[in-house]
Amino acid sequence: MSDPRLLYLNESSRKFGGFERKDSKFTVVGLPMDITSSYRPGSRFAPAYIREATQYIEFFSLRSNVNVADIGFYDVGDVVMHPSSVEENLKRISEVISYYQSQGKITVSIGGEHTVTTGVIKGVIQYHRKNLCVLSFDAHLDLRDEYMGYKYDHACVMRRISEMGVKVVEVATRAVGKDEIEYASREGIPFITAKEVKLLGHREVARKVSKTLEECSSIYISYDMDGIDPSFAPGVATPEPEGIDPTTVLDIMSLIVDKRIVGYDVVEVSPPYDPSGITVVLGSKLILETTAAAAKATQQ
Repeated sequence: MSDPRLLYLNESSRKFGGFERKDSKFTVVGLPMDITSSYRPGSRFAPAYIREATQYIEFFSLRSNVNVADIGFYDVGDVVMHPSSVEENLKRISEVISYYQSQGKITVSIGGEHTVTTGVIKGVIQYHRKNLCVLSFDAHLDLRDEYMGYKYDHACVMRRISEMGVKVVEVATRAVGKDEIEYASREGIPFITAKEVKLLGHREVARKVSKTLEECSSIYISYDMDGIDPSFAPGVATPEPEGIDPTTVLDIMSLIVDKRIVGYDVVEVSPPYDPSGITVVLGSKLILETTAAAAKATQQ
């Protein structure tokens, strides 16, 4: 397979964390697309803002007792996006992710709208086709067949992934359409609402999710930042009240991540609506803590 850097990648001026480790197992890819954003666009700026935030935050994880600075990241830059063709962009994303997956890397993708995850999974599935599962933290189910005439839209991403034969599990749900509930029931897509997360607590939620993921050979995690309550993450494309808090998300993640992890992403951060920068920093924190947990799990 040819190196997609020759075709689709544009090196970023800032490296994730401010340093470069080409031998790192963790490859960072920016996916600056927000073509289908229907409410508060601007997530195309998130990769640059999140990289900037990582220049100033600590890299030692107290949760995992892992110094992520010792592990490092190989930041390959941003996928160059077509200004109007979602399908072309998903093709480019898929080819880039597929290349790094073929190198045995764990891909860390920074969106961008949630639609980019469709392209990522198309790339991942080429090397982890058997029993690949996706865990999505999201206020929305994203199971619409189409939205405003588009099949490839941020409101349809989990529907398209499910249609690939990938098992999907969703956490923090609280904004859905009746058609999505019907599809989830028909296709056996489990979801845990934000209210249920609060009632059950992170350990029971992690137990339920882990039980669902038992049959999975590979696991991918997608963090749609609107899964977190807007009091903690105000700068998102489609905010929804009554979300869960960041500590709960990280507590659940810490109990689920194991050596089966093949990639993860942070999507839907919209910096123009994040004047304090708190959402950008939180996105960086999710990446760092997930990396620490994955590194610890894969070294055991």
